[in-house]
Amino acid sequence: MRGLLMMVGLPDLPLLSVMLVVTMIVLGAMMFGWFADMLLDQNAFGVAFNTGILLVGAFAGAWLWHRYGIPTRFPAEAVRAVVAVGSGLLLLITLAVVRP
Repeated sequence: MRGLLMMVGLPDLPLLSVMLVVTMIVLGAMMFGWFADMLLDQNAFGVAFNTGILLVGAFAGAWLWHRYGIPTRFPAEAVRAVVAVGSGLLLLITLAVVRP
């Protein structure tokens, strides 16, 4: 668990703080999933699947950026957050377009 938290940029936290952060991430992803469901209308997967797709894309994007990231002059946490949100939305839109 410690390695996973360090990979996404979180320091060692007490259990209550970890639960709070995870809850905020899931609620934020659900909000994006609901919003994407409204925007994609007929091509959407539903709020729950949109949320799952967003979380998988965000985790993959954050992991890839952590592994192969290009140094920038911006704070690393801000860049990682933007990359995670962007990659989650990119995966969702790509799957919605490719969907038969």
